[in-house]
Amino acid sequence: MMEGLDCLRSVGRLDIGLFPTPLHRLRRLEQDLQFPGIYIKRDDLNGIGPGGNKIRSLEYLLAEAREQNCDLVFVSGPLQSNLCTLTAAACAKTGLDCEIVVNGDRPQTPTGNLLLNELLGAGVHYLGPVSQSQRADAVQALCDDARRRGRRPYVIQNGASTGRGALGYVNAVPELMGQCAAMGLEGMTIYVPAGNGGVASGLVLGNYLAGSPFRIVVVSVEYDYRDTCAHLNKIMGESAKLLGVAPPPDAEALCRVTEEFRGAGWGCNTPDSEQEVLRLARMEGILSENIYNSKVLVGMETEIRRGGVSGNVCFLHTGGIGSLYAQYS
Repeated sequence: MMEGLDCLRSVGRLDIGLFPTPLHRLRRLEQDLQFPGIYIKRDDLNGIGPGGNKIRSLEYLLAEAREQNCDLVFVSGPLQSNLCTLTAAACAKTGLDCEIVVNGDRPQTPTGNLLLNELLGAGVHYLGPVSQSQRADAVQALCDDARRRGRRPYVIQNGASTGRGALGYVNAVPELMGQCAAMGLEGMTIYVPAGNGGVASGLVLGNYLAGSPFRIVVVSVEYDYRDTCAHLNKIMGESAKLLGVAPPPDAEALCRVTEEFRGAGWGCNTPDSEQEVLRLARMEGILSENIYNSKVLVGMETEIRRGGVSGNVCFLHTGGIGSLYAQYS
């Protein structure tokens, strides 16, 4: 690992996923766009559950749970939360019990991630249509009850988009650097999603600490430009503190952030993103989900068509396939 990222060794990490994940070309997409050098980084293929970006975060979060001698993990989210399912899978692999708290009603027939949660053996608490703050209160009450019963719970906060969770994507930078070096790739522009900002902040910080080998374009799928940058800066500051390094410059100086493709925000398709799911599947045989990754693909392809990018480009596939199987049911 390069000197700028040696600081990662000071933070505990569990070996959960199968890394490195594949990096390969999208040749039919290249032909269609008349643009050579389009790549995909397959973090949907990291070997745990349905795969996805949160496994990198969970390697650091569950390491902290182990360090604190916890035996039970609480995670929360909406009904089709990818984080909840991947947490259940990672807990199964590491021997931790997992309790999932969702703000939604129990379905008569579970589909998508809800079915996977059952297969993975997680306990699931359906709260009905409550707010995120009410869900957080319910998690706290369940935690308090678990402690009274002698359990040692660990709570995954803010969708794993925390300073510690973002270290998973700081650690992804040297992995991608090694792959690009082995393949003789230079001048790569990486298109990454941002909701709460955990993935993007880790990559941006890792890229900065490694001497900025990549150009990074952050495609917001939820918040406007100002709020997205604020999330990135907050999480990068938390990560830097954990790593014992100086706070980085603001995200605006380290990457390019665009809100152009977010539509009405998280969970809301745009006409282009809805079609992009079909386009990638039918052109490359690769599944993406209907709301999150598809917007990043739309952003990358739009900028290629506009002539706004040169050199090699890479789409970071962050998974979410479990939820796809409920999006069309």
